Amino acid sequence: MTPTSADRERHGTAATPARPIAARATTVITATARKIAARASTAIGGVFARVHPSPIIILGNQKSGTTAIAALLSEMTGLSATLDLEKEMKDPVIDRVKTGGLSMREFVGRNKLDFSRDMIKEPSLSPFFHELAGEFPRARFVMVIRDPRDNIRSILNRLKIPGSLAEIPADERSRITRAWELIIDGRWLGLDGKSYIEMLAQRWNYIADLYLANPGRMILVKYEVFSKDKSGTLHGLADTLGLEKKRDVSSRLDVQFQPAGDRSVRWNDFFGPQNLLAIETICAGRMRSLGYPQSR
Repeated sequence: MTPTSADRERHGTAATPARPIAARATTVITATARKIAARASTAIGGVFARVHPSPIIILGNQKSGTTAIAALLSEMTGLSATLDLEKEMKDPVIDRVKTGGLSMREFVGRNKLDFSRDMIKEPSLSPFFHELAGEFPRARFVMVIRDPRDNIRSILNRLKIPGSLAEIPADERSRITRAWELIIDGRWLGLDGKSYIEMLAQRWNYIADLYLANPGRMILVKYEVFSKDKSGTLHGLADTLGLEKKRDVSSRLDVQFQPAGDRSVRWNDFFGPQNLLAIETICAGRMRSLGYPQSR
């Protein structure tokens, strides 16, 4: 017998039907099943994937515009693209390639699916140009470089860390993931900055030096040029790489592929005079070589 409304009121039975609860449970189960299926698909793909013998490898410091350039170039040309190494975001081991605990070949094997695509963009690979060139002698390299003051500000915006501190407080530091800690603390690269600002400035130098020492092996894209003329930069890059332009991406040029930094804050206001001076002093030579003027 089906209880009436009066019966429900008399016995305190909820009037809410069971179907919405079941529907919510089904939705949760379905979403979980999809996640499990996606992970399984990735794992299976990783087993059977073949490493691309001659990929286009897009390098550049974190928050220098590499994702937007790689994503749009991939859409324009129809090439498959890796926009981040999935495993390195969760459990980074790339520092072991520098410290001798892992060879580049072993590292590539660990990330075989991501290295199977036509185009590979991963800023964390930037310090490893020589190792990558040895492992992929037929690869073509693109280096994206951004003014160090904007670049470092954007990294710190992403991590929600002020730029004017002497050092990052311990409680702030404890919430930084290991993947980002490898960017902030460059001792594993042989960097010896006395503060987080000096470390980030030295990291920018390290990556700039790789381009400046190997300009014939890399195609340089300056973020500032890309920002002013995204379409022209992408077309020029495709032409330089000899890639066919298959799609019009004009409607996608202003898509925000990564969280944007706050470009409205002036360098001196964000960093304070002392930290801004540290960046400009450490990076002065490379800034001059790459056409970035001092602020004073």
